[in-house]
Amino acid sequence: MQCKSIKPFPDNFLWGSASASFQAEGAAHEDGKGDSVMDVRVQDPSICNYEVAADHYHHYKEDVALMKECGLKAYRFSIAWTRIFPNGNGEVNEKGVAFYNDLINELVSAGITPIVTIYHFDYPQALVDQYGGWLNRKSIDDYVNYASFLFRTYGDRVKYWLTVNEQDHVVHMPFRLGLTDDDRHEKERLGFLANHNMCVAGSLAVKACHEIVEGGKIGPAVCFDMLYPTSNKPEDGLAWMDAMDIRNYYVLDMNVRGEYNGAFRRYLEDRNMYPEFDPSDMEIMKANKPDFIGFNYYASKSISAYPLNENTKIGDIEFKLLPDKEAGIYQVVKNTNLNATLWGWEIDDTGLQCVCRLLWDRYHLPLLITENGFGNKETWPEEGILQDDDRIDFLTRHLHNVKEAMNLGVEFIGYCTWSFTDIVSGHSGFSKRYGFVYVNRTEHDLRDLARRKKKSFYWYQETIRNNGENI
Repeated sequence: MQCKSIKPFPDNFLWGSASASFQAEGAAHEDGKGDSVMDVRVQDPSICNYEVAADHYHHYKEDVALMKECGLKAYRFSIAWTRIFPNGNGEVNEKGVAFYNDLINELVSAGITPIVTIYHFDYPQALVDQYGGWLNRKSIDDYVNYASFLFRTYGDRVKYWLTVNEQDHVVHMPFRLGLTDDDRHEKERLGFLANHNMCVAGSLAVKACHEIVEGGKIGPAVCFDMLYPTSNKPEDGLAWMDAMDIRNYYVLDMNVRGEYNGAFRRYLEDRNMYPEFDPSDMEIMKANKPDFIGFNYYASKSISAYPLNENTKIGDIEFKLLPDKEAGIYQVVKNTNLNATLWGWEIDDTGLQCVCRLLWDRYHLPLLITENGFGNKETWPEEGILQDDDRIDFLTRHLHNVKEAMNLGVEFIGYCTWSFTDIVSGHSGFSKRYGFVYVNRTEHDLRDLARRKKKSFYWYQETIRNNGENI
């Protein structure tokens, strides 16, 4: 919908950037930190690991000073569970506690609102070894104890909290659960059991936050791609609805409504993947509604029907980390109307407005865009600064659609780019860069890790200064 005039962003809009501990901090084995499932994962040797990353652990003062110079109003970061509890439970690592106290104090002194993600992929390997991790209900208690410790320790300064980052990706990427079995169906089944336990744990963390943190606000951080039917054929429309329920809505329906939506429940039942649980779990979810919805948006996908035939059966699914087709339900089809990044992610700024409106209409909770960004291959030039105009164009267009959604009644807390400095990409290492600030290293050459401001740094600085008037 095009409006005659566009109202400005509100004065209290949180202009921010985001990162994750294992992708930014480095110091993976320093000062008492324990191993997470990300630390022990066997990676492609051509891609750098997380041992040093962007070395934010040793550069956090410099990084926060750059954030202040840029004008950031908020910084979303995750706390490494194993930096606080090296074994996931039990003894506290005081050096880890001190690091986050120092980081939070540095942010507050700079006038930057800290937004903390409690758990962002780096689950303690020790808990997998102790009892199977998220597959065991003991995981619920350990997560809530960990979250409550964070609330008591940092809640006087941190008022915005995120429970679990991209829970749907954790479910569909078994290595993030510590699963190594080759049976794809069994890993899927166990993933949805873990999903249920994460939802219960997240709801209990909401309860704990409201009890411990004065004025605390808390919500999930999901990944949400915009999906479109590829045609006006009814079967494509039906495939689109099914895909929305079983790819996008299911985590939020559990987090916000405390229910398995009908299509998702039947999907699990038909595949013998619906978990057994105590009925009181659903009451816990219903009773502890989040204060807002955080979501990560990067791209859209187009959906068409994928009917069963003599060679397929229900449950046949593409063997890849995030399947793009499943027999009897849907398949993802290339959208020829959109350009894509070097990694094939279709660039769709209008899709962000669509997601904002869909989430607002379905759940009626304020939205915090927790990640949105443009990844590219970049090398610092011999002269001048890095001219990342593609990133500026990407973010400008996406922010314009945030502004349009806001003008149609959607409530926003803020917007966090991914990321502020370059950090390790989960699947592409340092060959894929997202930041406003270039970190001087390559895949396997640490160089001097110097920070250098790209052209987009100054664009974001001006955008924040004028509160998005240029959007």
